[in-house]
Amino acid sequence: MPATPRRRPATRKGRPVLTRGIIAAKALEMAGAQGFPALTMRALAAELGVTVRALYNYVEDRGEVVSLAVDLMLTSWNPPPLDPAAWETSVAGYAGSLRALYRRWPRALLVSLDEETPPASVHPNRLLNLDRFLRLLRDVGLDLPAALAAHRHLSLLVMSFAIVVDGPAGRAGDDRNTLVPDTWLAAHAGLDIPTLREAAALSLPTADEQFDQLVAAVVDRIRGGLSAG
Repeated sequence: MPATPRRRPATRKGRPVLTRGIIAAKALEMAGAQGFPALTMRALAAELGVTVRALYNYVEDRGEVVSLAVDLMLTSWNPPPLDPAAWETSVAGYAGSLRALYRRWPRALLVSLDEETPPASVHPNRLLNLDRFLRLLRDVGLDLPAALAAHRHLSLLVMSFAIVVDGPAGRAGDDRNTLVPDTWLAAHAGLDIPTLREAAALSLPTADEQFDQLVAAVVDRIRGGLSAG
């Protein structure tokens, strides 16, 4: 007789115990805060308050956990509609959706460096959203190479911004509106850096204002490409 598959309990005393969705959410939370290298089955089980053996009732291995976490992250990436008649606003909305994704799970961005992900596991949103953005730029008059260059420029700027600006600004105790923290300058009080000290005394725009400036620069570059065309 064929073996009877083991039933996976959904509740205990009427309360949810463990699901693939719960596992994915906790794994993504851990990866977003600490990076995927910190996501081990033992650490994940400890965070969930279950045994490692219990996890294997729901997932095959750590690789599947990583795939579930990445899938959940990209499922949440839903840029607003892109309208060629208002392409500047559409570019800003697309950039804002990327920033929101990156700010929510900053260290999970490095998954391509930390993990081996087979092509079949790539989430459709990575392809669909890219296709829609390229189509927007083509519809307003850029050729495909220029559209690709604009997307690459925007993506790199937003990712860098999320890591360099949003990341430090989100950590308590960091200076948020200065070029370098006062503690850095104080630790090198004898260093001959008068221009930097003068610049550090100036207040920078807020992170949101800096991001708006970044997007405006990308829009200006696209507009320049349209004019040249």
